[in-house]
Amino acid sequence: MKNQPDWFIKSLKTEKKNKSLEVQGATINFQQWGDPKNQGLVLVHGTGAHSHWWDFIAPLFIDQYEVVALDLSGMGDSDHRKNYNSELFAKEILAVAESVNLFSNHRPYKPVICGHSLGGWMSATAGYIAKEKVSGVIMIDSPIRPPTFDYSRHRGSGPIRKIKTYSTKEAILERFRLAPEQPCKNKFILDYIANWSIKKVKKGFEWKFDDTLFEKLQPARGDREVAFKLDCNLGIIYGSNSPMMSEEVMSYMRSNVREGTPIIPIEDSYHHVPLDQPIRLIEEIRSVIDSWK
Repeated sequence: MKNQPDWFIKSLKTEKKNKSLEVQGATINFQQWGDPKNQGLVLVHGTGAHSHWWDFIAPLFIDQYEVVALDLSGMGDSDHRKNYNSELFAKEILAVAESVNLFSNHRPYKPVICGHSLGGWMSATAGYIAKEKVSGVIMIDSPIRPPTFDYSRHRGSGPIRKIKTYSTKEAILERFRLAPEQPCKNKFILDYIANWSIKKVKKGFEWKFDDTLFEKLQPARGDREVAFKLDCNLGIIYGSNSPMMSEEVMSYMRSNVREGTPIIPIEDSYHHVPLDQPIRLIEEIRSVIDSWK
């Protein structure tokens, strides 16, 4: 791919392991980078996405952290399920963390779980149900809307398209879109994640995600508001231009999180912060975790 900066190329060349495990009847795919003696950092993607959204981000943490990024069921290279719910996704996150011993007492700190969009809500649920307390949860552009929110103004963020088969790889990649749609200056990143979003089938190419995911997943308000009930640290990062994180939403979140919770806007970014400002996001994640120590 053309016009990839040096830092991006170097990240993609960083050594990693590809692994999988079974969680309640589904095979969950995940990737692993870094030194097993370091604190663990679990990265969780958003709706319809996959672990490769973190391929160029995870390696830039391995000086301090061992990093894992998983494909939640119904997305990426993990199995599809008949039904999905927040607790099931959270159990997948925790199972991956436990499988590589991120809770080991030999590490300097317990793991941090960090997720974008849907992944942020699922990270909070994982932190809430974890048998062993995690160091903290970081939510990236994961809005928790007030009870009075007017959903008639809501922009959906999930893959609402039904799966169709495209005859060529070029044809399907041409149809790749972010959801919700937004501008993104880093076309080299879009091209990269698009290539990991498709699979070869008998008659051509299809998207990897389960197109019935939203029909099977009905997250209730309480599922998202567990972030207000965590007994571990919480950090919130969001795109300054994100339509999801309106002042109404941010005011509600600020008034309900624990006093002193880091709430950090990232300038010149929209909902898809990992794509818009990956380097700045890495800096702010590090800053949030350091503030807890």
